[in-house]
Formats: sequence, C-alpha cells, structure tokens
Amino acid sequence: MVNRHEEIKMKLLSTLGWTSKVVIEAAKKLKPDENVVFYGYVNDEEKEKVEKALNEVKKELSNVKAVQVDPMNFYDCITKVNEHIDNTSVANITGGTKIMSFSLALKAALMDIPIIYLVTENGKTTIKRVPIRLSTSQRNFFKMNESDSTAVQILQALIHSQGGKMDMKTLKSKLNKGYSTISDAKSRLILANLIREEKNGRTKILVANSAAYLFGGNAL
Repeated sequence: MVNRHEEIKMKLLSTLGWTSKVVIEAAKKLKPDENVVFYGYVNDEEKEKVEKALNEVKKELSNVKAVQVDPMNFYDCITKVNEHIDNTSVANITGGTKIMSFSLALKAALMDIPIIYLVTENGKTTIKRVPIRLSTSQRNFFKMNESDSTAVQILQALIHSQGGKMDMKTLKSKLNKGYSTISDAKSRLILANLIREEKNGRTKILVANSAAYLFGGNAL
C-alpha cells in the first residue's frame, strides 16, 4: 500500500551538449530527486567536449544517471527517452542536438509533463516553460504514427511558408482536404498553442507560433 504522506519524487530529464551549465542550473533550481542526463557525440572532438561537460555535471550534482544516445538518430533518442520518462518527470530541453531535445520534448508533450528551457539575460539565468500540450485525458492531439495527419501537414505547410503564415483558402488548396477536416485539426493546434488565427479583413490567416518549429519538422 502506498503511504499517502509519502512525497512524490521528481525526476529531471536533461539533454546535454558542450555546456554543463544548462543541466546544473536547472537541477539546482528545481532540486530533483534524480537527474537523468542524455548525452552523445559524433566524433572525437565532440566526445572530449561532451564528456568534459558530463564530468562537470556529475561533480556538481548527486543522483546522476548518464544515458548515452546517438545524437543524430531520432529513433535511438526517443527509445532511450521512453526507458526513463514517467509522470514524475520534468523535461529540460536546453542542451544537446536538435534531435535530442526534440525527442525529449515530443515524448514529454504527449505525456503532458512540463517542458522547460533555460534563458540567460543580463547574466541572470531563468527557467521558462514551453507552453505545449499535445494530449488530453481522452486522446492525443496528434496521431504521431500517421504520415497523413492533417495537423502535422498544417504545421509543415506553415513553417515552410513565408513568414510562417497562410490563409485558410490557400491551405485548403495546398492540402487538398475538406474545410471541416482542416478546421478540426486547426482547433486542436490552437488548443496545443502551436498556431494562432488572425484576420485580415474577412480573410482568416493561420500563423505558426515559435513552438511549431519544434514539432513541425521532418521528424514527425
């Protein structure tokens, strides 16, 4: 039987590149019970820098579990993330390659757990949360295993268009799908805070938010 007074432990999952600060600063602010650090390199030069950063993390923090990944292989990254992520996790996507941070962020968003990144301004480091939610208690916003997902196609169309925006008429023609299908996917993307809708007179225009560029790439 679970003790109701037992505190829920928190696990911080971080992607690590050449700089240890992005992991150490987050851990010192959040004070997790466990630090899982995903790291990897593609050549000897990167190996030296990444291992130096990892050693600094181990020196500064306790309860560190280092998990090596292929930083350029999405499948390997997402597989390793799946082995360690759970509902007590917080995802720190500040460091590492784009594929590493994307893999962690994607899984975290689908599980509806917090996604954070560190920002340094005027010498002060703060933690910001990525406002993305890809799931509800009933269903996921995206069917990530389907290449013909309308939501994914909308994201890809927007981020590859000039200014990250497109009017509904052009989008409908580009995707060759019915208005109701596009409208349903649009609503889910807005709810996930990946896009927003603006108006230019009577014309409805969809605009990609900054978070869309993380989830709308080829990895989907």
